[in-house]
Amino acid sequence: MSCDAVPDAFLDARLAGAIDAKLHWHAADIRCDGMRRPDGQGLRVTFTGPQHGKRLTLVFGVAQLAEGASGRAVPVNVTLIREGGRVYGTRGDGKCILDEVRQTELPARASAAAANAPPARRWRIEARGFCLDPARSVGDSRDAILLSTFDFRGQLTWEPDPEPTPSPTG
Repeated sequence: MSCDAVPDAFLDARLAGAIDAKLHWHAADIRCDGMRRPDGQGLRVTFTGPQHGKRLTLVFGVAQLAEGASGRAVPVNVTLIREGGRVYGTRGDGKCILDEVRQTELPARASAAAANAPPARRWRIEARGFCLDPARSVGDSRDAILLSTFDFRGQLTWEPDPEPTPSPTG
């Protein structure tokens, strides 16, 4: 998804190791999205942009941050995915920190879902942080990338909570 809800979205990051780069991605050149984590605990924000003619994706998973919440010194798990290449992960949320993170509600937009279903809730998320340990390559722990600093502004979409499934009677 493009960063359509946040036209001033960006990701700035400093990478060292298997990728040595300073990333300066802006909304027009990237895809960004965010959502509730699949386990329902916390959120994750994803940015995909160009890096040496290929795509690089950074995923920030924040287990301790609820919808709409802000915070300081919040642990974050980071995953980096190189197009046609390796996957790197910090393998836990104790190696990287969001110095500061805040969410601001965005206007709701009409949904293609049923007219009586509540709309998805949307948020602008802004954060800055750093990692103390590198993200290591899956399958080769010697290959690593240190994401020493990062700043981002992106979007989150929180789908309505699922309707409880009625239990069978009988």
